[in-house]
Amino acid sequence: MLQVDKGKHKVHYADKPVLSPIPDPAPVAEVLQRSGDDVQDTSAGAMSTDAAGVNTRTVDWGQVVLRDRMLVRVSYSKSEDLGPHFDEYQNRMTTGLQYADWAEFMVVWRRDKIELYEDYSTPGKERLTGHKHLAFVVPLKSGRTRLSMYSFIDMTFCITCPPTPTTAPSRTASKSRGLFHISKQGTNIFVFKVKTRSRALDWIWQLWRHIGGQLPKIIQVRNPTLDTIVKIDVPNITTVENDKMFTRSNIIRLCIESLHNVSDWKEIVERQINGGKVLELAWRIDTNLDWIWLETDMYGFERPWTVLCGLALGQAHLEIRLGDHYPNKVPSPKKADEESPFITEPPSIEGYVERIKPHTQTKQRVYMVTHEGNLFLVPPPKAHPPSPFLSDEDEGTRTPLRDREVARGVSQIMDAFGVADLRCILAVRRANAPSLNKHADKQHLRMKRSFELLLTSGHVVRFEVGFILNRCHSCKHALEWIERLRALVAYWTLRHKCDAREEMEVSSARRPRLTPRHHIHVLDEDLPPFPPPDPAAPLPALSTMYNWCVLEGCKPIIRGGKVHMRRGLYGQYKMAQMFLIAGHLVMFRIKPTTALHLTMKKRISLVDAYVCSGYFAALALPGGQYDPEVNSAPRHYQDGLETDDPEEDMLFMVWYHKKAKASAEVPALSAKRKLVVFRTRSKLERDSWCWALNTEIERISRGQRAREAVLRMPGR
Repeated sequence: MLQVDKGKHKVHYADKPVLSPIPDPAPVAEVLQRSGDDVQDTSAGAMSTDAAGVNTRTVDWGQVVLRDRMLVRVSYSKSEDLGPHFDEYQNRMTTGLQYADWAEFMVVWRRDKIELYEDYSTPGKERLTGHKHLAFVVPLKSGRTRLSMYSFIDMTFCITCPPTPTTAPSRTASKSRGLFHISKQGTNIFVFKVKTRSRALDWIWQLWRHIGGQLPKIIQVRNPTLDTIVKIDVPNITTVENDKMFTRSNIIRLCIESLHNVSDWKEIVERQINGGKVLELAWRIDTNLDWIWLETDMYGFERPWTVLCGLALGQAHLEIRLGDHYPNKVPSPKKADEESPFITEPPSIEGYVERIKPHTQTKQRVYMVTHEGNLFLVPPPKAHPPSPFLSDEDEGTRTPLRDREVARGVSQIMDAFGVADLRCILAVRRANAPSLNKHADKQHLRMKRSFELLLTSGHVVRFEVGFILNRCHSCKHALEWIERLRALVAYWTLRHKCDAREEMEVSSARRPRLTPRHHIHVLDEDLPPFPPPDPAAPLPALSTMYNWCVLEGCKPIIRGGKVHMRRGLYGQYKMAQMFLIAGHLVMFRIKPTTALHLTMKKRISLVDAYVCSGYFAALALPGGQYDPEVNSAPRHYQDGLETDDPEEDMLFMVWYHKKAKASAEVPALSAKRKLVVFRTRSKLERDSWCWALNTEIERISRGQRAREAVLRMPGR
């Protein structure tokens, strides 16, 4: 039943009978052999999220409900009243906590308890005992056990519970962990970081339901564009595993049917849908979006709680908004003679050129190509030029052609030895040199087919266009390089300024602007006061910051930008131009003494990597490097961005294996990991980097199904 009441729409379903519980799960080996319709209404043990749909009250004692490798940090507090929710903010405000070291555990959920296993310190003991060492136990039946979302950015969750022994009193664990096992009072705090966001949501949803989380009577879906709320009545059901009502497509359909009755629907939303945009669902907390886009797990099992799992996140709000790709237009400067108010992104340019070194005048043959506002220099043997036989005129080959072009761009960036940000180019001009006889001087002819890049650092980089197919068209091609590069520099300079303005508009939902806007022709006392920050503001720019190009891999560069980084916990931060491409972080060192940013040879593979941010990451810093009491100074950047975020809000870390490969042997839990620390300019930049990194780690995990199965199964 559809009702319209004061701009809010309501969809009502009749109550449905209570569904019968799902039968006991089948063995893992049997389920792994199933495919297609054979996997429906079955359980794959720890190997699929469908097993998480099992009613845990019917699971036999000792049988595994879920199991995963996780990065866990354990802490202890003497207080037994930490509140119902222990998140990142609460952790920062709580004093007197005693922390254990970071470690990767095999986390196993067995009905009414969660067990954390680690490798034995004694070599060969696991082979003798037949199982790993039980390090911690989390009781789920205790009345003091609480589940809460720790960080929405990292999708980490926290469980607080009373200290619980792992063995008999006479065989208690080491003295260093005695507080976590034998204390008669106090609280254990476990912060869990699962490698992928979708799997973390599966854990949160199933734990929330297991400890008593109830579905609300009404689900509210907000459309920020129309400032309208659609209310959907929830029938009286006990499980959603076999219910098709809460699927992503059905919720979107119900919202569209309701929003059609809003007066501004056709002018604001339907026009953009006709232009190619699509309405999508997303969970939102503050200025962070988490798009609902994965309806199955990596093994192909359905995740019927894909939409509803956000209910377990506490303060998250469900929204339906237009899923934007990264824009290819930017508002043009205000000019009366402009026909169009927007400037469209110019096409990229690439080709073979010769770089003229300034001191020796020697030539270095390179392949130069532009990607996403960056100019890359690639060695000619690794140029990966476009094939002359590919064309997108054929409708049947358009999608494969795009995929091939993305892969070609990835190869070019991976093999590039230098990069220059187009924003750092002040001018693109023809090379010039004095000559006595311009008609006979060969040097003058070289100048006519050369062009220069004047950089903001004061350096000048000169390139010469050589002969093309034994024809003397190099002068004409030099002019083409100049014209195309000028257009690209102008566009990407405006694009980055527009992104900075949008970022500050989004930040205004959290705090007032650092520099208030002044009206030239109006007195400030005649203006109304600035509105207070509104975390629930529509913020349409969020769809651009969290764009679908990251989810669908439309471009070679998933995310790029300047960051401060350092390898390890000690040493100085270095400025780097970093790019996220095809499961790797590629970095170029920024030095004021060099004209181009040269590549850093060590690449970071995101296979089996963990990404953590905020206070969760700041706790890993050695003593003296982080002081939460220090006030953050306001900062103003060249592109207009202003921010005063504290240090922990600009910090994120990546734990990774040095030689991680998708086909390599699975590393042990105790295997050493490398650590790299990053600092961004603002919290919003940090959040978008973490979201892009976690999305790429999700894509990697789903592309290596067999390896992920092995990762979850070692030990007992």
